Amino acid sequence: MTLVEILNHYYGSRGLSHPDFNDAIKFVITEMAEACEIELARYPYLRNNPANKPKFSKDALATELGDAIMMLQVAGMAYGTDPLKALMEKLSDRGTVTYKLSI
Repeated sequence: MTLVEILNHYYGSRGLSHPDFNDAIKFVITEMAEACEIELARYPYLRNNPANKPKFSKDALATELGDAIMMLQVAGMAYGTDPLKALMEKLSDRGTVTYKLSI
């Protein structure tokens, strides 16, 4: 399955509709902010409302980065394009190897 197919299945199985481009990009920014919030927890300085802040975790960081990737893909899908496929084509065009992504 491609990521587009997986996301279509995911949204359909949860009864969700895809956000439009503008909302998807806003979600990308939100997910990146959540990743930054987790990464900031690595530093020992005192923060406002520390009880409300997440603890650093590589798994949590990976989850938020994954959410950002998902929303970037959804933003592209809003215009009928596949950013992940375009990335693989770009990497292949600039190198000597054809890259294929399997999920």
